[in-house]
Formats: sequence, C-alpha cells, structure tokens
Amino acid sequence: PTPVGGGHDAGDAGLAIDAAAPPALAVDAAVAAGTAPDYRVIDVSHAGSAKVTVSWPDASAAMRRSPGRTACGTERPPRARIGTLHGVADAVVMIALTAGKAPPPAAPLRVIARDCAFTPRVAVAPGLGGALELQSGDEAAQTIVATGLGQPWGAAPAERPLARAHLPMLGHTVALTLDAPGAIALGGVGDDPALIVAPPTPYVAVTDEVGVARFDAVPAGSYPVMAWLPPAAGQPALLATGTVTVAADAEAALTLTLTP
Repeated sequence: PTPVGGGHDAGDAGLAIDAAAPPALAVDAAVAAGTAPDYRVIDVSHAGSAKVTVSWPDASAAMRRSPGRTACGTERPPRARIGTLHGVADAVVMIALTAGKAPPPAAPLRVIARDCAFTPRVAVAPGLGGALELQSGDEAAQTIVATGLGQPWGAAPAERPLARAHLPMLGHTVALTLDAPGAIALGGVGDDPALIVAPPTPYVAVTDEVGVARFDAVPAGSYPVMAWLPPAAGQPALLATGTVTVAADAEAALTLTLTP
C-alpha cells in the first residue's frame, strides 16, 4: 500500500498501488507537455477543422435497450446510446497526427461512483500529467479497481493492474496520475466499468449525444481516423476506421460506421 497525503480530496489516503506498477515520482518532458514523446507542436494558424460522426445504423433493438438492473436497483446502461439519426455517443475518436496544436494545460478529471455506476462512463482526459480523481457518491464504502489496458483498440492489448482505491465515505476522493497514454478501465462498482483515455495527442475526443466529435486546429493533410466504442453491457468493443482530408481554413467531415 502506498498512502498519499491530503484531506478528504484528491491524494487522500486509501490508494493501494500494485507492486508491478509503482507510482511515477518524476514526470518526463513529454508528460509535462501533455503528449506522447513523438508528438511535435507546430504552427496551426492556418489549420482546418474536422467533424467526425460515428454511426451504427444496423444496431439491433437489443443493443439499444438496458440489459437489466444493477444491484442498487438502478437501470444499467444499454450497449450503446444511439440517436435518432444513428449517431453513437461515448465512442472514442482519434485522428492519427504526430504534429499539431499544443495540448491544453494538464487538469484533473473526476469520476464519481454512485448507485452502482460511474459518471462519466467514457471520458478523455485533457492531457498527460493530470490527475484522475476517483470520488465516492455513496454513503457506503466502495473499492474501485483501476486496470491499465494499454491501447485496447490495437492488435495486442496489454492489461496490467494499476491501483485499488478504497473510498470509505461519501465525498472521499483519491487520485491517480495519468502519466502514460492509453486507456484505463475502472471496475468494482456495479456491472459496467468506466473507460478513461489518457490521450497521446490533443486530437482525441469522445462523441456527443448525436455521435459527433469535433477537432479544431487540424493541420492540412490526410490522416487516418479511428472510432472505438468500448465494451459495455457484456458486449465486445467495436472499431471503425477511415481517412479524413483537411484543407487549410476549412472544415472536413467524415462518417465512420460501426459494424459487429
């Protein structure tokens, strides 16, 4: 166990770090910059923008409805939240860029565990070097298990235990440092884990209620794009890929269609 100091907020005692994944005490220059090591910040004064829509028109009724109720009596979320025009919410979208705009300043991302569920269920952190804050929204004690997934949208995902956070009371918060790009699954509360992405570049986003992810300051050029819908409701993840071509001072549009 590695306790970390602080009142009842981020950094409070109650965080046990797995021996295979010791906490990072030093942050290298890339993490301080909020990006992966091979990413470069360049002039984007005449860059364009991109609108990526993730669609699942052939999703069955079973994929759209709740698979049941949680142990708390609340309704479990469906496999996918799909809008009237087939847009899919909570899909992670990435534009493959190795150079572009500067990342935003590192900032904390808070996930609340309440009523046998996590809020938000899927989120992208502002960048590397910030804190993932895990907070209890229940009176009863909870234990959240954080598992590093590497890049699960790739060919060879690699799971490793990161931490076990004990939250003994309402409002209790502990924090993990997001010091490496990739995905983190949060479990131990209810049936459905949360998925947090520490982005390698600033060009990673989660789709909104109508299935759209927007990117600004995209340098002119053609780039691979990936949409990844994390596993949920006992169903596997889905992946769609494509290419977006961005022109200077213009918006490009791309629709990616998910298929089982």
